[in-house]
This record gives sequence, structure tokens and C-alpha cells, in this order.
Amino acid sequence: MIRTLFTFLSIFIISSANDINIDTIINKAKISHKHVLIFLHRPNCGFCDTMINVTLPNEKIVKKIKKNFIFVDIDIGDNGDVIFDDFKGSKQEFAKLLGYNFYPSSVFIDENEDVVYGEQGRKYEEQFFKILRFVESYSYENMDIEEFK
Repeated sequence: MIRTLFTFLSIFIISSANDINIDTIINKAKISHKHVLIFLHRPNCGFCDTMINVTLPNEKIVKKIKKNFIFVDIDIGDNGDVIFDDFKGSKQEFAKLLGYNFYPSSVFIDENEDVVYGEQGRKYEEQFFKILRFVESYSYENMDIEEFK
């Protein structure tokens, strides 16, 4: 349990600074051949808390994220700016730029800086694991997630 918690917390290190430079993170993703997973959430949101306390700490989810994604935790209530391409603004403005105004949201960006997939709302472990597999396999290029097994 402690090992899983430590691993989970290490995933969140990327977002420990107030400002988040998505461009720098995407460059790291290019080098490591991973997608960027941006987890958008807000304070005092029960659905967000479920994702944070139940779904994301799941050992299977932690392993999948660590192996195949660069995880970026963005609490839209936090101070600091996000830098992405020609955009520099608040975390809430960044979420709006992406088109995700419902929380929690999970947004996946590829190495070309394109949003390739996104999901709004709380997801439990099995649902979220399927989404991770869908994105890591590049299945979004030729099918909908409903077709994905």
C-alpha cells in the first residue's frame, strides 16, 4: 500500500509548481514516446475527489499511467499559469481553451500537440483503465471507444 501511494504521488510531481509548461511536457513525451494525460479537476467536487482518491491511486491505473503516459494534474482552482503553444493563462482558461469545462476531465495530447481524446466526468477503475488502453494503443485513430474491447 505504501509503495502504491509513493508511486501515485510521484506521478503528481509534474504539477507541483504553480506554473505548468505543457510545451516542455510534450517535448518530454516525444522523447519517451508517450501521450500526455492532463487531469483537470476543481476544488470541492465530489466526482473529482472520487477520481483522485479511488480511481487514480488504483495500482493497475498507476502502473499503466507510469508506463505509457506523462501525467499532468491541473486543479483549476490553483494559482499559476499554463503555457501551451501560443496560449499563456490561468488553469481555468486553459481548460476552456481545450473545450473541457466539466470536471473532472481527462484530456490526452499526442506528441504533435493535438488533443486526440478526452473524457468528461468521473470514471471508476475499469472504465478509466479501458480509456488508458484505448489511447496508448492509438485506437482513437481508427475507431470509437465504444468499438474498443
